[in-house]
Amino acid sequence: MNVEGNPIEQWEKLVEILLDERASDAEQDDAAMDLSEYSHKNVVKALLTISNHDSTDDMIKASCGESLAMILVNNDRFDNEIYNQLRGIAKIEFESYIRLKKNDWKTYLNT
Repeated sequence: MNVEGNPIEQWEKLVEILLDERASDAEQDDAAMDLSEYSHKNVVKALLTISNHDSTDDMIKASCGESLAMILVNNDRFDNEIYNQLRGIAKIEFESYIRLKKNDWKTYLNT
């Protein structure tokens, strides 16, 4: 149950795993990828937070970037605010996914 007494949503469980520093890299990476199915603002915030955290493994950062791109493509809406917060491998994976799935969006990319 969450604070309101409602059952915890699947995305909330995945965000908990992603943000849990005690979770293994594999668990966090799986959570990052699975979160691509959810466009909730808290999902996006968690993916951005982890992708920009210095101690996060590059594999997880890459998955966060790809998941963010998948969310935007699924919603058919590019978001400059999200894109501009990405850096490093997360940004590279984000851009690669956009080029692969939404080539007409490449004009939004800085590369």
